[in-house]
Amino acid sequence: MQIITHISILFIIFLINNLYAELVIKPSESVVLRDQFKSFVASCTGLPNTRVASWRSPLQIDIKEDDTARVTVERQTYGLRLRIRNLTRSDQGIWECLGSDLAGRPLMRTLQINVKVPITFLGEPIQYAELDSAVLIKCRVLANPSAEVSWFKGYDKTRLTSSNYERSNDGLKIHRVSLADNDLFWCQADVLETGESKDYPIQVIIAQPITSPRIVCAAPCAVEKQTATLICEAGGMPPPQFLWFYGQDVPIGINVISKFVVRGNTLIINYVDETDNGRYSCQVFNDYDRRGQRAEYMLNVIVPPRLAPIPSIKINLDETTPPQRAVFTCRVLRGSAESLTLEWVLNDGTPVQPINGISIDVSQLALNRFVELRFDPVRREHHGNYTCLAKNLADITSTVANLFVEYKPVFIGPEKPVIFSVPNYRAIMKCQFDSYPPPTIQWIRMIRRLIDSDDGHVLIQDNDPQVIDILTRQIGSTLYETQLTYNPLEQDFGLIFECRAINPRIGRYSMHLRLAEPPQQVRVVEVKPKSNSIQLNIQPPLEIGGLPLLEYLINYEQIGAPHSLKTLTFPVTSNEPQSLLIESLQPATFYRIQLMAKSRAGQGSLSIPYQLKTLDRQVPQFKILSSDISCLDDQSCLIKWIIESDGGSPISRTEISYAKVRGVNVVEEWSPAIQIEPLINEFELKGLQTDTNYMIRVRLFNEAGLGEQ
Repeated sequence: MQIITHISILFIIFLINNLYAELVIKPSESVVLRDQFKSFVASCTGLPNTRVASWRSPLQIDIKEDDTARVTVERQTYGLRLRIRNLTRSDQGIWECLGSDLAGRPLMRTLQINVKVPITFLGEPIQYAELDSAVLIKCRVLANPSAEVSWFKGYDKTRLTSSNYERSNDGLKIHRVSLADNDLFWCQADVLETGESKDYPIQVIIAQPITSPRIVCAAPCAVEKQTATLICEAGGMPPPQFLWFYGQDVPIGINVISKFVVRGNTLIINYVDETDNGRYSCQVFNDYDRRGQRAEYMLNVIVPPRLAPIPSIKINLDETTPPQRAVFTCRVLRGSAESLTLEWVLNDGTPVQPINGISIDVSQLALNRFVELRFDPVRREHHGNYTCLAKNLADITSTVANLFVEYKPVFIGPEKPVIFSVPNYRAIMKCQFDSYPPPTIQWIRMIRRLIDSDDGHVLIQDNDPQVIDILTRQIGSTLYETQLTYNPLEQDFGLIFECRAINPRIGRYSMHLRLAEPPQQVRVVEVKPKSNSIQLNIQPPLEIGGLPLLEYLINYEQIGAPHSLKTLTFPVTSNEPQSLLIESLQPATFYRIQLMAKSRAGQGSLSIPYQLKTLDRQVPQFKILSSDISCLDDQSCLIKWIIESDGGSPISRTEISYAKVRGVNVVEEWSPAIQIEPLINEFELKGLQTDTNYMIRVRLFNEAGLGEQ
């Protein structure tokens, strides 16, 4: 009994020793869950008969005492305290507390730490996708516990089911990008263990890399002392961005005050000069194609042409001097040679033609930058101004060369050596002279039959009563016109009148003043009698006597009827043939007719007498032309007719009727006659049927009966 009691006491002591030899970890849970980036502390203790040696990490690293370390241990009275500052996912796992008892037997307790990582999305909120290519929309999800990832599209968050989309650990793969993918995508993460759910919007923008850029210069480009505008053109999505450089990659900044102004893809160079020549480049990129491409442009400032003044040349032409020549040189003093042209033009802008002694030498244009205008020999008609026109890409400029050719006044016209008039009726005389220098023009009344004499009486408007007017004016650069309006007396006829131009050499032209005669007989071409009228077709006399015809006179009388002589007067409309009509005659009656022409010189000779009989009274004569029938619409037509003769008596009435036409020559019943005014020669038929043929009948009535068409 004593032995049994002793054994029991020893067993109890053994149990007590073993119990108190264990290690104790706090917190007491075997598994703890803590948030990432939070601090964590745990203690491992034992009894006086145990010893806590160390804490070991999940990576089997013994933690040392270091107050500055993120993970450290702190020695306590009966154990070690584990301190972790700023938990990370690397701290997740089984931590071991190691120790021993008094007998040296090892002791170990474990603590599993799970680090809770909230859902975190790794990916840009705006991502670019090239059209017709395969791309990965990046969205990596960090979460602990791990999350399930789903993808949606559009603002209404439509789930993606198309085979064109494939999920991956790093995001969403689009096998072929289309314009429909230019949309909002949603990357959604769900952690079932914690109930956490988040979504992340990603705007996908259809993109294209930068296409080959080019720089253009807005025309006119780079003209000296003006503004040059360089425009960098390129394609790409999203819209390109631009950087400008000069020379060896010297950047040109945005400055609205300086000489260079950058506005997006446009570089403005103010007040350019030749120092701005050189290479300009633009670097084009966008958010998708960050590297981009570069375009270059070699700028050459265009200098407008400037011409040297051209001295004037004066040439004196005389019958006794030998032929003379003149040369104008048009020289470019300054200006860009690119596209440079020199041209000689006249005052009206037409090019100078190399004819009549004029030639243009352009052989020195390319090398020495001048051209020559040559006159060999100089002629009277060469007098004038010649403009040298210089043109390049920058501007057009000109200078004027004056060629003064002095010559004797030359009579130009009109060639009219004889002037006809009658006493107290104005005689008009004209002269035109070509002259340089400008002449003084006089009108001379010469002594009878004396030509080319410097004698005679100079006519002055205010002093000579027979002078009505003297008008002199310049009508061209060297052309002058003078006109004398003279009221002759009987004694003036047979005298010579001379127009004389003096510069101081003399040019002259003489005219004889003669008394006009009455016109000769009128030529009768045709006589057409009608029932109550006679038509005469005539031509002017072969000789009109020097003065224009004023009128034709017709004397006619009824044969056998005393005191029936009458006279008709017809104005002369032109020198062309004319028709004269004698009206209100009696039908079937004999008439005698004579006619003559009249001018300021008097009545001309009577023609031979014409005897003829008017026609008997007849029905009206008229006709309808097909071109005068026009249907205004589907239910009305306008009919017109021409009256050729009333038949010798007035038309008393006019009527019109119509009938439908069926088939070939099948005419239905005529409509009642429509009465219209006798003097009307057109009528509009209304109320007709569509797509119907009609026969239309027009009747004109007079005393003799009716005429029908």
